Amino acid sequence: MLGAVARLVDETEPVRVVVTDGFRVTKVVLRPDGSSVAEGDDATGWAGPGVQPVTPAQPRASVVGVHAGAGASTWALLLDLPEAQLTDEPTGPVVLVCRSTPAVLNAAKAVIHALGTAAVSAVLVVADAPGKPVPAAAREQRVLAGAVPVVPVPWLPRLRAVAEISPQLAGQLARPVQRVTKALLGAQSNKEKAE
Repeated sequence: MLGAVARLVDETEPVRVVVTDGFRVTKVVLRPDGSSVAEGDDATGWAGPGVQPVTPAQPRASVVGVHAGAGASTWALLLDLPEAQLTDEPTGPVVLVCRSTPAVLNAAKAVIHALGTAAVSAVLVVADAPGKPVPAAAREQRVLAGAVPVVPVPWLPRLRAVAEISPQLAGQLARPVQRVTKALLGAQSNKEKAE
């Protein structure tokens, strides 16, 4: 695949390619001499003749539910990230998941306070119903966003009555999952720039 990309562009300059698979992102630089460098989550998967994988600087984030029924297991699966529990000692950054109600948004603030803002990559605020959040929840999301990046997740009715994510369902959810992934990556990038 990388050879096809190199043939499509000017081969006198390095070509930069970003490969995304769920929440995993790998950056590959193809050099004019045919060698390349890969960095990111799947760098070793892109290794081959002339490819030099670079170890990612940070461990992958773990998905942690703020409360039961938050959707942490589902989003961990959809984003291809490990899931952890609030009782686990964090081994790297965490992505908190909560519903869009004032009470659980307050609970998310308490978890962020306990973990520290540096440990929290972002908070996925999963819609608790179709439409806009209630005004009190919208205010709490703005307060939360003052401490850590907040990624609103829309109401996805297909997930409501599902006990298991099939490959077919994952395919149907590809667009919203891509939007959430992009928002998480942007939030993490903005957070790193601010630090």
